[in-house]
Amino acid sequence: MNSTQKLLSYFFPQTRKIRSEFNGDLEVTVANGRKVLDSLNANYSYGSLQRILKFALSQLDLAGVRHVLLLGLGGGSAVATLRLDFDFKGRITAVDIDPVVIRIAREEFGIIESEQLQIVCADAFTFVKTQPEQYELVIIDLSIDDQVPDKFMAPAFWKYVRQRARPGGHLIFNTIGQTAGAELVKSELLQMGFEVREFAAVEGTNTLLIAERPE
Repeated sequence: MNSTQKLLSYFFPQTRKIRSEFNGDLEVTVANGRKVLDSLNANYSYGSLQRILKFALSQLDLAGVRHVLLLGLGGGSAVATLRLDFDFKGRITAVDIDPVVIRIAREEFGIIESEQLQIVCADAFTFVKTQPEQYELVIIDLSIDDQVPDKFMAPAFWKYVRQRARPGGHLIFNTIGQTAGAELVKSELLQMGFEVREFAAVEGTNTLLIAERPE
C-alpha cells in the first residue's frame, strides 16, 4: 500500500473478496490507513487477532527462543508481530493448509519466505504428527471462519503438539472464544504435565491458553 492509497483509504475504504476452497469468502479491506484480512465472521489478520497475539507474546520471555512453529499463517500478522514488535530474529516455520491464504499473505502483506521464514502448505495435524523437529515456541491459531475444527481440540492433536515442544518450551493456543473447548484442551495439557495459564476475554472475545512444557 503506497502513501496515496493509504490516504484515500480514510475516505474511500475498499474491500476485495477472494474465494477460498478451505475458508470460503475472504476479504482484504483497506480502511483508515490499514489493510486487514477477514473471513465472514472473524478477523484473520492485522486487526483484533494481531492484538490478541501481541498480548500473548508479551506474557513470555522470547530471549531463549530460536525457532517458532506457527500453526495457522493467515495473512501473516503473527510473523509481522514477532519481527516488528518483539524484534524476534530467529527462525519461523509457518504451516497453513490453504494455498489461497498463503498467496494473500505473500501478495497483500509481503510475507515472503527466506532463510528465517519457511512457509509450508500442509494440514497442521499431519505436520505435527509427522515432523520430528522440536521448537521453543508453538503458536496454534487454527480456525475456519470463527470456529476451531474439532480435530484440533482432540487429545490426539495435543499429544503430537507436545512432541513438537522442547522441554521448557511454550505453547500459545488461541481458542477463538470457544470457552468449553478451552477447558477441554486445558485439562488435556495439565494431564500431560504442562503448566497452563488461561486468559479469558482477551480483546473482549477470545480465550488464550499459554502453556509451558516442564524441563
